[in-house]
Amino acid sequence: MKWLSILMLAVLLTGLAGCGNENADGSPAVGEQKEHGFDILETTASAAELPEFLEHTHEDISSVYAESVHHKDLLEHIPCYCGCYESAGHRNVYDCFVNQVNEDGTITWDDHGMKCGVCLEIAYSAVQMSENGASDKEIRDAIDDYYNTGDYPEATPTPQPEA
Repeated sequence: MKWLSILMLAVLLTGLAGCGNENADGSPAVGEQKEHGFDILETTASAAELPEFLEHTHEDISSVYAESVHHKDLLEHIPCYCGCYESAGHRNVYDCFVNQVNEDGTITWDDHGMKCGVCLEIAYSAVQMSENGASDKEIRDAIDDYYNTGDYPEATPTPQPEA
């Protein structure tokens, strides 16, 4: 019985250690991580500082994160087709990378995008098309046309960009 009490105490302490510091809105404090469903949220001091969860990923994945945060206006109008609306409540592909930009300039990142080839491909393609001169509407149409014809889950409920 004594080992059971020790085990329960260890589980309780492990759970408490994972809580970390949080902001009033529930997002993790700068430099902290927090589990959010199947994903991890991490807050950094600014967009110039990428989250630690990218530390051991391929540089191409880090690059998509670095670009995504600067293309919010575009990516908030591009749906994701990985099923993240159902599993994580995402509304667009931007949500796969950035959970929120806080008033003080800190960024709360989401590790969902780094684990998902569909998210990475959509965000990368959208940014590249934008940099090559495509309009937001042309990008949205191209993404929808491509992913609506495959074996992908239903798209996030993302509003269309203005024409």
